[in-house]
Amino acid sequence: MESILKLQNISKRFEQHEVLKSVSLEIRPGEIHGLIGENGAGKSTLLNILFGRSIVHQTGGFSGNIYFNGHKVRIRNSQDAIALGIGMVHQEFALIPNMNVAENITIGSEATFRYRHQTDGYQLALINKKANHAQAKNILDRLGVTINTNQYIETLSVNLKQFVELAREINKNDLKLLILDEPTAALGQEDAERLLEILQQLSNAGIAIILVSHRLEEIMSVCDNITVLRDGEVSGRFSKESFDLKQIAASMIGRSVEQVQSRARKHSGRTILQYRNFSVEMPGESIENINLDIYEGEIIGIAGLAGHGKLALGNGTLGIYPSSGQVLFNDTFIDCADTTAALNHGLYLLAEERRETGLLLDHSIMENIIFSAVQQQNKFLKPFIFPSLRLINKKTAVDYTRESIKRLDIRCRNQQQKVRLLSGGNQQKVCLARAIVMEPRILFVAEPTRGIDIGAKEIILQELLNINRKMGTTIIVASSELDELKRICDRIVIMYEGRIFAVLAADCDPLELALALSGKRSDEL
Repeated sequence: MESILKLQNISKRFEQHEVLKSVSLEIRPGEIHGLIGENGAGKSTLLNILFGRSIVHQTGGFSGNIYFNGHKVRIRNSQDAIALGIGMVHQEFALIPNMNVAENITIGSEATFRYRHQTDGYQLALINKKANHAQAKNILDRLGVTINTNQYIETLSVNLKQFVELAREINKNDLKLLILDEPTAALGQEDAERLLEILQQLSNAGIAIILVSHRLEEIMSVCDNITVLRDGEVSGRFSKESFDLKQIAASMIGRSVEQVQSRARKHSGRTILQYRNFSVEMPGESIENINLDIYEGEIIGIAGLAGHGKLALGNGTLGIYPSSGQVLFNDTFIDCADTTAALNHGLYLLAEERRETGLLLDHSIMENIIFSAVQQQNKFLKPFIFPSLRLINKKTAVDYTRESIKRLDIRCRNQQQKVRLLSGGNQQKVCLARAIVMEPRILFVAEPTRGIDIGAKEIILQELLNINRKMGTTIIVASSELDELKRICDRIVIMYEGRIFAVLAADCDPLELALALSGKRSDEL
């Protein structure tokens, strides 16, 4: 069968840094092709070239050839890619927040009133909103997702945004190749499995798929072939009959991976944080009347399926979303509407949406790492008699940033590189470095390993253990990765329908944990 896509010797430089080196790739119609590699391996750059992203051509273009449907093509922009039949679901959502679900799904292919279309042309014709909402609902029904098509994107939870992105691409009638960049990173197990089933259906319909994911088990379960990138080069190719998890992981990072594992601990039982009838109005993740005691020095996990409230505790405590009820820190009431007061108490939130709320994308790595410490704690400042003079002690800031880069293995050119140019995993490490310098008493972490590679995951999990053990920080981790919670946590809180369903030991029976996520207990079987 003739290939739908053939990439031949694709190379790309950013200034003196060669990020892709003669990468070749071939995909047949209906094939699901896994593209994997560590953060910074070149995956995103390759996808940007294939989808015609402007950053490629603004930085000198690339060398090599692209063949699509048997013809050599030039993809100068995203419009060229779409015209060829290429669609892309981005890891960082490409949705318009102040438009509703139907408008986002049908954008660029809106239904219009036929008579105005014929008289005025498509560009000037009136949009048939009723038909567009029906079309959007039909696509969402095919995906098995229930969303009000009048709902604005900015009010949706992350997992629902992911399905809206996918629905927008599926809505294109001439789709031949679908690129998905970490589509399950924001999803819980149930939603992830549903999405993989949808990909199999698209494959059966003859649509080729490039799937980028750091969840290697997913890749192996659904892909026909896998290409591995390391340091911008193809380091391995695997067909389904030769899939081997250890070999694939070693091909990614060039070494075997040691998993982080915490030892079971006993605590003094001293309560540091108390929640009493605590509720949070977080769209898609609200919680109601939570009562929970958190012990000093523990790592406690918050788990649950998407939409059941696991992300709300930290966001409500730090005042990101409205809350009610009582929160006591060391027996002192906290005003959760006052984020500054919470920070002054030593509470800190490492948010889930790192690009939207966690980073200054157009500023340097150093500026991002020291920002909160400068603003909240007057760190990294030169000593002056006049408090209004706030000048950065550059040597101290540079030394600390270099130390953080080395400790967390942040892949970058230097401390002055803009954070926007880093891979997702390295951006997450910058967020963590910013949290560490604050020396928090309590650290809330939301989805700390979402969308990052197997090596970077272990670095971040080990650093969370280091923060806990060496700094004495109490850590609350909200995550969809149950295996990771079991490896580093002392207890795991299971959220179901906005309430605490169970609090389990980290070494609990896996069946008990799986049942609790669905709101069931083992004695009910």
